[in-house]
Amino acid sequence: MLHKFTALVVILLLFGFGFTQAQDYSKITKPDVVITGEETPDISNLPVVENSSVITFDNVVSANGLVWDVSNITDRKTGYDLQSNASTQQVWVDPNNPDFVHAIFTNSQESATWADRTCLYFGSTDGGANWFEFGGVPVNTGTDGRSGFPAIHGLSTGEAVIANHNNASGTPTRTKIFVDNSPFEYNFSENDPGMAGSEGEAIWPRLTVNNDNIVFASSQNGPDSFFVNTHDLSAFGGWQPFDGEQAEQYAFAVSDGGKVGMAYNGQPPAADGDVFYVESTDNGLTWTAPLKIFDRPDAQDTSMGAIRGVTVTFYGEEPCVSYEICQQIWSGGNYFPGLPSEIHFWSPNINGGNPKVVADSNNVPYYPYLGTNDVQVPVCRPVLARSEMHDFILLAFDATTENYQPSADTTSYCAGYFMYSTDGGENFTDPEMFTPVGTPIMDFRYPSITPINPVSTTDEDVVNVHIVMQGDTIAGSTVNAAGQPVGVTAQYYHFKTQLVVENTGQDPLVVNEFNLEQNYPNPFNPSTSINYTLAERSNVSLRVYDVLGNEVVTLVNTSQDAGSHTINFDASSLASGLYIYTLNAGSFTSSKKMMLLK
Repeated sequence: MLHKFTALVVILLLFGFGFTQAQDYSKITKPDVVITGEETPDISNLPVVENSSVITFDNVVSANGLVWDVSNITDRKTGYDLQSNASTQQVWVDPNNPDFVHAIFTNSQESATWADRTCLYFGSTDGGANWFEFGGVPVNTGTDGRSGFPAIHGLSTGEAVIANHNNASGTPTRTKIFVDNSPFEYNFSENDPGMAGSEGEAIWPRLTVNNDNIVFASSQNGPDSFFVNTHDLSAFGGWQPFDGEQAEQYAFAVSDGGKVGMAYNGQPPAADGDVFYVESTDNGLTWTAPLKIFDRPDAQDTSMGAIRGVTVTFYGEEPCVSYEICQQIWSGGNYFPGLPSEIHFWSPNINGGNPKVVADSNNVPYYPYLGTNDVQVPVCRPVLARSEMHDFILLAFDATTENYQPSADTTSYCAGYFMYSTDGGENFTDPEMFTPVGTPIMDFRYPSITPINPVSTTDEDVVNVHIVMQGDTIAGSTVNAAGQPVGVTAQYYHFKTQLVVENTGQDPLVVNEFNLEQNYPNPFNPSTSINYTLAERSNVSLRVYDVLGNEVVTLVNTSQDAGSHTINFDASSLASGLYIYTLNAGSFTSSKKMMLLK
């Protein structure tokens, strides 16, 4: 009888159930804590879930008509299930080979001390439908080479670039950069930038790559600051300190013109809860003065402030930043996980340069975040990206659901949400859940989206969107276990959908909006056509720039009537490469890229 009762309890703990509880969520606070990966909590009194089956799902159709293909990346599960302290960076697609998808995850085959913890590297050559596992990066696992908290990007020639913190080669645990010898060769060189500053080793890396120059940031456990470094595939540029939060609360992106943008959360106590943006035009060697894009009200002890998730991308040459805010206590470092939270979007030409709310309890069902302290709130962990063509801005994030796992610390199940914009962030689609709903109930966390999502190899009017997430039958992380069961149960999933650029069939003489279209053909040699429409008579300029931002040619610089216009661009005198063309018409500005191949 006791055995049957225990089995029933484990089943209930595994599958969860809908839960309501009469309590005042405004009084529930938790400390803002970070995880280094060295923690080994006492789980001796917690139930252990043994689940050998691999959970797969059918396609998921969201309410706005997107069909998401869901694939298991591997049959291997993980007991170390906290992939990040903030917004994650675990998938990259090679722009030159858009069916080549690379992914990296923290993994352990244990549920307790995680002595074998490593970063497992996976690849797909068919757009994410099928995956193969290479192994750990670094290769060794166990005491020598124990690693975690990875980030991934790639070189222009298709090699993966992976950063994580590890103790390979006998060093203390710190950030290192690993560069593969050729695409999917799994022959990584180890590049060690050494110790950052004098207060400790830098861990928790984030990175980007611009013209094969690697720009990355890491932070130390304890001091509220982080460091930025560069690597040009031959040498490091040296650590530069920044006044910002630790534990992955910094993010990078690169524009088509070669600007490197970095967004980050402010340094306590003076800038706690603020968000900043800086950019570099020399691959991270020097940076602009920090621009504060969100200012937490510091006159109030309890107010809405930024916490954890922060992310950045570009719309043309304009930066776009998203971040999460929640109610926090200014003086105590505590936050309120049960209260509604918000995800903001900022770009200098949107909403007068002021941040705006894009996800909150008005467009995402609100359920209080309860349970294990993973420093998550009802909507959180945003990740931004863009499309290779057609100027889509893409945003994915985490949100609580109506399901809770009963345990000593009742814990929320989460789901992934997706939305996008076609006008630089002025308007977004309604957030839609893209993760599966069904039996068993799954906890989906840590969304990652590839920085530049490619167009289809067969139709350039179709954008392929790639997202990876961790899914688990156990809600919350084992790493922060506070009463819920533990086990090697978390799995890795790849989600893919297609955004189709529709031809409306509008009469070209009936125009009610400004629009710049993608040049055709693209790539081209030596000439191409550029079409645009004007909603009213305007002073128009159409200019072409190289990737360094130098003006190459002015195609139009005059006043034109409303309607559709076509310009033929002859590039016979130019060298092969990527070019940017920008239309200015009154207050309307739009940029697109085109490729000249001779």
